Amino acid sequence: MKSLLYFSVVCLFMLWACVPGEIEIPQLVCNQPDFETNRSVVEVVKNANSVVKQYTYDDIIEAYVISTDEYGNFFKTISFQTLATTTTPSIGFSVPIDASNLYVDYRLGNKVYLKLKNQYTDIYYGGLRVGGIYANAYNESSVGRLSQNDYKNILYPSCTTLADGQLIKSVTIPELLKDSNLNTLVELSDVQFASTALGRHYFEESNNVGGGTNWYLLDKNGNQIYLRTSSYARFASNLVPITKVKIRGVLTKFGVDYQLVVRSEADIEPTTARGTPFFAEDFQTAVDKSNLSLSGWANLVQAGSLFWKGAVYNGNGCAEFLISGTKVNSNIAWLISPKIDMDIYKNEVLTFRSAQHHLDVDSPLNTLELYVSKNFDGLDISKATWIKLNFNVPQQTTPWYQFIGSGGVDLSSYTGKINIAFKYIGSGKNTALDGAFQVDDVQIFGEK
Repeated sequence: MKSLLYFSVVCLFMLWACVPGEIEIPQLVCNQPDFETNRSVVEVVKNANSVVKQYTYDDIIEAYVISTDEYGNFFKTISFQTLATTTTPSIGFSVPIDASNLYVDYRLGNKVYLKLKNQYTDIYYGGLRVGGIYANAYNESSVGRLSQNDYKNILYPSCTTLADGQLIKSVTIPELLKDSNLNTLVELSDVQFASTALGRHYFEESNNVGGGTNWYLLDKNGNQIYLRTSSYARFASNLVPITKVKIRGVLTKFGVDYQLVVRSEADIEPTTARGTPFFAEDFQTAVDKSNLSLSGWANLVQAGSLFWKGAVYNGNGCAEFLISGTKVNSNIAWLISPKIDMDIYKNEVLTFRSAQHHLDVDSPLNTLELYVSKNFDGLDISKATWIKLNFNVPQQTTPWYQFIGSGGVDLSSYTGKINIAFKYIGSGKNTALDGAFQVDDVQIFGEK
């Protein structure tokens, strides 16, 4: 019995002696390799164009990851951007990769080295792509996805990771709509979803455009940009906010359409109550290529024979004046709103969007003008007093069919009932003065 007791005591002593007084936490050490860069992204962009070509030099560039496929809104691609300085803005580019779950190795904000030799570059819808080579059925080549076997030998993550705040750029919508901002991380404040998106999900099968849904974001001056959400996004079935939002994302482009793509729903921050117009016309009832006929609106010809017509493009209706079928020297037509009561609200602001196409020159003889009247009788333009208002008119340099915001047109000094009028001036004989203008999303906001 004593022997057994002795044995037990010895065993307990040995066990106690083996337990350390403090458990040491292992240190996590990053051992990713560092490379020396010998080429800037600026130089790569300057040497690339729409024709795909192979990069033959043994060059290395560096950039930071700003997209992630973790939440399903990006698929088999990574967007990178450089770090902005006081003298040089960020420059972005994309790398298509034939792999999923890329976020595991390439985290947001991670600095990555890219070996360019034997890769391919092109400019696609205004943005730089770096990747493999792809040839379609017609043997037309473009930049394609890096293969699963190759991409880790081309893209090397470093031990450096920056927070969003060190990479993001706060902009307005007009500042954003430039190719130089493609594949960069940007943030918009004081914007809201268009009324057509309210009560809808980020992705709607009824608004499925190539596997994603595009909803417009608007600012207080009528400027708009698409927010694009993939059908595979984890938040695709959630409802869009009914408030104003602050939103960050990566700028992309397809055709002429700029599209903002968020990384996750956390990039969309609801802020204040949305602004609601007390007068609005979106022209969605317009019939394509038919004389515009809207309840309460006047469509009047002052010179020539052409009226304002409806135009429908990709399901979006707008008002359009297009010179065609007339040989007269002067064409002048007015599109005039119904009476609008200015005594119900205060600090009223008018916004709308307008676009041009086939405009050859910027001239007062071929332009769109905006007027307001307090005494229009609904029929006779000449008997009314019209006051011209300033707004952002599309110019010859504005890309065709690209809508721009009017800016906030101040109507706060007007009382009683007014009419807003859009006047087109052009020529049916002088081919330099026969451009076309479009108007959409007329809204007037006010305060109670």
